[in-house]
Amino acid sequence: MFVLLLLVWIVLNGSLNLQVIAAGVVISAVLSWASYRLLQLPPMGGAGRIDRFSRAVFYILYLAWEILRANLQVMGRILFPKRRKGAPKLTWFQSGLKEPGHQMLLANSITLTPGTITVSLKNGRLCVYAMDQEFAAGLSECGFVQKLRRWEEK
Repeated sequence: MFVLLLLVWIVLNGSLNLQVIAAGVVISAVLSWASYRLLQLPPMGGAGRIDRFSRAVFYILYLAWEILRANLQVMGRILFPKRRKGAPKLTWFQSGLKEPGHQMLLANSITLTPGTITVSLKNGRLCVYAMDQEFAAGLSECGFVQKLRRWEEK
């Protein structure tokens, strides 16, 4: 990981001199140490880490797509109020996720998506405020939950 971070530092810096290399070595060492200590990433990576990284990238892309879609839906409801389907609603549902990190990621993903806000997360049970009935429908089987369940299976 150290070498990869150093190479990224040099490429993004655009120049190669002693000062750039020295700063890159220090920053890469600190980031490698922090990722080892805080994220439990081994210094040399591994095949499992590449799989996790690719899943994370696809999850972030999926999240960005869902944010864009939800933004368009919320804009439509603001511009055309008759499109709203019912009143705002608080919905409780059991995510079925076992790992606290995945539960937190789900709660944050729902909050980042316009039209919904995670109000509470306790023991895998989420309370979500939804702008209308359509946003509240099917939260327990949404794409975020499905992707995170697949992560737990692997």
